[in-house]
Amino acid sequence: MNSRDSLFHIIRAVIILLIQILVLKRIGLSSLWWWQHGQIFLYPIIILLLPFRMTRHYVIILGFVVGLLIDMFYDTAGVHAFALTGMAYARGILMTWLEPRGGYQITMSPTNHTMGINWLMIYTSISVFIFCFLYFIGEVFTFVYLGQILLKTLITFFMSMIVIMGFHFLFNPKK
Repeated sequence: MNSRDSLFHIIRAVIILLIQILVLKRIGLSSLWWWQHGQIFLYPIIILLLPFRMTRHYVIILGFVVGLLIDMFYDTAGVHAFALTGMAYARGILMTWLEPRGGYQITMSPTNHTMGINWLMIYTSISVFIFCFLYFIGEVFTFVYLGQILLKTLITFFMSMIVIMGFHFLFNPKK
């Protein structure tokens, strides 16, 4: 990655982190039923939009660091780091599984413009579901409450997917 691309990814990550910390963290303070069981997470898109050429090790380390940053502001003891690191690990497996016949071009990023809407929806939805499930497993840390974990996972998944896909469509880079 050249310095211009690196700077673009860093600026985008900082903006997404600020939106997550300053705006989306405060939205869940309502007394409505779905807000008591769900949250909105936009920051996993930082890992989802990384270029294909980034090695798996860097993606996993970046997932851990971003998760720790979010943990500091959410006052959670490593739950976000656990979930985002797990999603970053699964990203490599998922990209191998979803690889097109011609393979990935080394300069491409997983966007609507480069990969198409079907590929992007499958890639994003599986990744976000993995993230949400790991997040609530880490939060409760027991399978005794599996029904509550699945309910929270599904509600958070749907709310987060709406925001993440909205981000994809509004800020779709043409590269």
